[in-house]
Order: sequence, then C-alpha cells, then structure tokens
Amino acid sequence: MRGPALYLGVLAAVLLALGGFFLSEGLRTRVHQASHDLLSPVFRVVGWGKYQSAALRDRLRSDEETLKELQQLRADHARLSAENGLFRGQKEEIARLREMMAFRQESNYKLLAARVIERDPSNWWNAVIIDRGYEDEPALMAGDQPVVSPRGVVGKTVTVGRYSTRVILLVDENCKISAVSESSRSRGIVQGSTAINGGKPQCRFTFISRESELSVGERVFTTGLGGAFPANLLVGTVAEAPPLSTDRNFGLYRDGVVQPTADLNDLQEVFVILGLK
Repeated sequence: MRGPALYLGVLAAVLLALGGFFLSEGLRTRVHQASHDLLSPVFRVVGWGKYQSAALRDRLRSDEETLKELQQLRADHARLSAENGLFRGQKEEIARLREMMAFRQESNYKLLAARVIERDPSNWWNAVIIDRGYEDEPALMAGDQPVVSPRGVVGKTVTVGRYSTRVILLVDENCKISAVSESSRSRGIVQGSTAINGGKPQCRFTFISRESELSVGERVFTTGLGGAFPANLLVGTVAEAPPLSTDRNFGLYRDGVVQPTADLNDLQEVFVILGLK
C-alpha cells in the first residue's frame, strides 16, 4: 500500500508544482504549502521505513554477533573446564606424592614404594596387584609383609612373583591383625568383613575383653603381636562400640567395628615394609 500511495503523492506534488508556474505569487505560495502538507505523510512513511530497515539490520547483525560470542564463550568454558580438571588432578597427585615422600622420610622402616597395577572388579575389596616382586628386593621381598599407605594399613603380601605381588586388603576376611585402641587400650583382633556400610567396607574388632571401655572415634593401632605387622601402625578408627547386652557381646568378649583410615577404594601407590632401617 505504501508504494501506490507514494507514487500518487509524488504525482500530485509534481502537478501542483507545474501548475504553480502559471499562478500568482500568493496563490503559488498556498499551492506550495498545500503540496508540502500533502507530501508530509509520505515523507514520514518513507522515513519510518528507512528507520525500521536500519534497525532491523542492526538487530540482525547484533543477534549474529551475540551468537558468535555465545559460541566462543561456550568453547572457552569447555577448554577452561578441561584445563581446570587437569590442573586439579595434577595438584592432587603432587599432594599425594609429597605426603608419601614425607611418610617415607619419617618412617622407621625400610619401605619399598609400589604402584597398584591391577584390581579385580569382582573382588574389589579383597586384593590388588602391585608392580613389585622379588626381583626388586631379592633378599627382602616375601609373603606376609605389611603393606601400608601414609593414611594407614592397607593389607599384606601373599603371593610374591618376579615382577609383581598379590596383596590382600585389610578388609579381606583372611587378613587378621592384632590391634589395640588408643585411649581405652582395648586389645583384640581386627579382621576383614564382607559387610559394607555406605559403600565402605569395615572390619570387625573381636576378642576384646568384656571389661574394656571401647569408644567410638578411638584410633586403633597394631600391637606388633603375631609376627606380620610391627607395632604402632595405624589401622583405623572405631566406628561402632555396641553396649554390653544379653543378645550381643555375651561371654568373655565384646565386639566393635573398625573403619580403615587408608582409602582402600582409591589405592594408587603403597609401601611394602621390608624391615627396620
């Protein structure tokens, strides 16, 4: 509709202008005023169209630039997330290795560092394979040697190969350790248990004297009895200390539950205790 109206307006203006040459001065002025009034809406429509067209081009250009910026921001975010994850992993690894180096320097024992290289998913909490064998320490590497981490006892060696060794974990039922609690001095046997509490396996603390005052939160250490584990190695903390009752803890002994302090779910590096320094 704007196109025909524009043409008609222009044509009328031209006719009025041409007619103005044959009119008197006063009449010509009124004709010019009339033609201007007639074309004013046309000028306004044309101006409005130009403004809207320019605004649309600016908006389209702005949307396109915004889309490009958004895509760039997404790419930058993905790159930074990957770099942050890598940095965090490297930071955790450095912290873990520093902790192991400090533990090794402060320990009274000769420690053989080993890396966990295999773990059977079907027996996740039973055993791991480490990359050390009798070839690494022909005179010292043997079975029934304690395996520890800076956080506590991990387990013990069972089958020593030339370049690798099988280690049963602390929470395996076949791993039994003579232990004593830190505060109440309650003595007993820490033995692996198949029961898993909240995704974390625990150990039974058995053969504790009925008169012992075992408390939740106490740390539990090895006693050095039994031969395999030397004294004063951290085993875990008391997670449960049920009160004496007729249906439980009857007889001469009472039981408790010990939560290992070593992170047995995320074992990467460990130490085999070969003997005193």
